[in-house]
Amino acid sequence: MKRCLAVFLATGVIALSTPVLAQKMSGPDVPCTCRFKGQDVPVGQTMCLDLPSGDVLATCGRVLNNTAWKPLQQGCPVPGLS
Repeated sequence: MKRCLAVFLATGVIALSTPVLAQKMSGPDVPCTCRFKGQDVPVGQTMCLDLPSGDVLATCGRVLNNTAWKPLQQGCPVPGLS
């Protein structure tokens, strides 16, 4: 999958000359992903990131024309425990 920034930069010149194509290329159909430890994670997916500073529950989201991890909470829930 291609990263969002690369898709937007590659279509920037076309976007100026053909707005309909630009809308199609920059719409929600663009396969944007976040990366963590060599894996592509789709926009909207939440996962536990094991960072050197500790575990963080974060969601893959969009910031302008790029993807970024948005932290939700420090620490991650443990399945099966209540």
